Amino acid sequence: MPVKRFRMWLPVCLGTILLWVASCADSSKISSYSIPKEKQSSLANDNPEMAQPIWEIPSGWKPGKESAMRVGSFAVEDENGSALDISISNLLGDGGGLLSNVNRWIGQIGMSATTGEGLSNYVSDITIAGKSATLVKASNKEQTLVAAILKTGGRSWFFKMIGESRLAEKEQANFDSLLQSVRFESSEGE
Repeated sequence: MPVKRFRMWLPVCLGTILLWVASCADSSKISSYSIPKEKQSSLANDNPEMAQPIWEIPSGWKPGKESAMRVGSFAVEDENGSALDISISNLLGDGGGLLSNVNRWIGQIGMSATTGEGLSNYVSDITIAGKSATLVKASNKEQTLVAAILKTGGRSWFFKMIGESRLAEKEQANFDSLLQSVRFESSEGE
C-alpha cells in the first residue's frame, strides 16, 4: 500500500520540484517586444456615407439635454409648460432592430409592446437625404413619439421627438422640416 501511494505522488512531487527550479532562473534581464500597431481605419474619411449629417434647426428650438449618445439635442416648450425632447443619435449596425426600438420608444410613452405583425400600426416609409428611411409614430392622449431611422454607411441614425401630444402636433411640421433638411457631406467638404 505505501508503494502505491509513493508512485501516485511521485509525478506530482517531481513536477512541483521542476516548476520550482524553472522559476528560480535568473530573471533580472528585462525582455521587451515590439508589436506593430494596427492600422487605424479612417472610414469616416474614405467613405462619404460615414460623414456626420448636417441639418437646419427650426426656429424656436433651443439646445436640449446633452449626452454622450446624442449628436444633436433640442427642446421645445410652450407657455403652458408642455415640453418636447428632440434628439439625434446613431449606433453601429441596425441599432438593435426595428421591433426592439419601436417597443422601447412606445414604452417610453406608456404604451404596450407590439409584435412583428403589429409594427405596421406604427411605421411607414420616408426619404431622408435621398435615402430610404423608416418613420415611427405613436401617440396616446398625453404623449406622442415621432422618430425616423436612417440606415447609411453601416450606422443607424435616429431622429426622435417625444413629449406632450398637443405640442408634438404643433411641432410636427418643424420636425418634418428638420428631417427634410438632413444631408450628408463628405469630410472633405464636397
